[in-house]
Amino acid sequence: MAGRARGGADSRCPACGQPLLVQWVGDVAALQARVSLPPDSAHLPYPQALADRTTDDLVWCLPRLPHRALRLRWTSSRHPPDCPHQHLTSHKCPTQTLF
Repeated sequence: MAGRARGGADSRCPACGQPLLVQWVGDVAALQARVSLPPDSAHLPYPQALADRTTDDLVWCLPRLPHRALRLRWTSSRHPPDCPHQHLTSHKCPTQTLF
């Protein structure tokens, strides 16, 4: 089940309708990541994602390789700052309320 993509470009947030990528990431301790899916041409560098995240967010690396399904990767302190892939944080729905 780890690494298997669930969702994709046709998955949408039920509240705001934004395209989402929902995926289990990890082999031993998998987490379900739910990120907003940007256009493939969007430039989303790693340092910007680090600055935009909150204390409860992880930053995910999204390589868009030819002939491969979208697959999120973990990032860590050793992640190269000049990585050419898109870097995303968890989806934050602008219309979602706390209660």
